[in-house]
Amino acid sequence: MKIIISGLTASGKSSVSTSLALNFGIEYFSASSKLKKLLPKKDFEVWESQKGIAAVRFRLANPEYDKKLDSYIFSFLKTKKDVVLDSWVAPWKIKDKEAVKIYIKADERVRAQRVSGRDKITFQQALKFMREKDRLTKEIYKKIYGIDIEKDLTPFNLVIDSSDMELNDIVQLCSDFILKQKKTKL
Repeated sequence: MKIIISGLTASGKSSVSTSLALNFGIEYFSASSKLKKLLPKKDFEVWESQKGIAAVRFRLANPEYDKKLDSYIFSFLKTKKDVVLDSWVAPWKIKDKEAVKIYIKADERVRAQRVSGRDKITFQQALKFMREKDRLTKEIYKKIYGIDIEKDLTPFNLVIDSSDMELNDIVQLCSDFILKQKKTKL
């Protein structure tokens, strides 16, 4: 089974993706991790930092890196039967009808609190970096593909608001949905 998880910064997509991969015993692929390897400057730990924002600005000016990543993802997915993919844009570009596509959203303040705790920065710093990263990333995908990754949720089989949910509850909800989808496609 192919599972594609998307959402904005700190929505919970990576945590849910890794947990689902473990639960189902299948491979996990992080588009963000692959993108960091493709970029010429690798001098940043997290996207929500001065250097991370500079990298996102670089991507906006040099869309070939995102296109290269997307091309890699499309080829990679063709070789996999079972995988969980964590990606901002793949749900709109992957046309595999068998893939289960899940969008995870969360309140901006909740997401900033998560970034603050994860990256050990103040809430205000987290909010500032997150807003800038999200704004620039949305601009990248609008520029490259004409997609509004926050407002167009039509590719998704399931949309979850993780604002007031614990990770285990989100993973359980997703797992139940995926198993139900799998049974209806048999």
